[in-house]
Amino acid sequence: MRYARRARGVRAGPCIAGHPVPEHWEALLGDLAKEIVRRLGAKDVEDAARQIFHYPALLYRLCDPPVVVEGRYGVEWARLCAAGETPMGAGVRFPEVQVDARIPLDIYLGPCALWALRSKAVEANWRKNAPDLYPAYSRWDGRYPHAYFRDVFPALAFEAADRLGLLGLANARCGKRERRCTAVAAWVYWIRNRRMPQIDLQLGRLLFDLV
Repeated sequence: MRYARRARGVRAGPCIAGHPVPEHWEALLGDLAKEIVRRLGAKDVEDAARQIFHYPALLYRLCDPPVVVEGRYGVEWARLCAAGETPMGAGVRFPEVQVDARIPLDIYLGPCALWALRSKAVEANWRKNAPDLYPAYSRWDGRYPHAYFRDVFPALAFEAADRLGLLGLANARCGKRERRCTAVAAWVYWIRNRRMPQIDLQLGRLLFDLV
């Protein structure tokens, strides 16, 4: 029988999978970073972060047997193994400012959604909450997410970020729902920087700009 392991000192959720900065993994994942290295047979944390960044399904090596994560992020890691899901929203709380702009994009899932397993529930969530990105998602083969979505993400999102600033884009109104474009801003930041904005915000590395 294979027994679950416990991980202490974890200060980040599964979205760190899209943030392949080894020193950040070491600072935020505690025991879990070492366990990921062990389960992947990786050389070190840098190698493990790189593998999972390029091959999202490798994250689920933590589920057989499941790692029991202690602390506030334990629910997110447990959900990863129980339902194959990751936090699918923008993942970062952008400050609210008044911006008189509308972006014609219906995308309300952040890039962390790429590390969810492809199930009927996850597919339905993409179709409902990111209809403008769903056709590209349905063609994606599950590998190299950054390289793939960098090439297919709507150019108008980057144009809006250049015009409004990242914070301005996050506070513009998106698509038919006219909700804030926080998920679109998270995608733009991730594609341009290869880092998750919520992790950079937690580490004091995310600077909000407003043109």
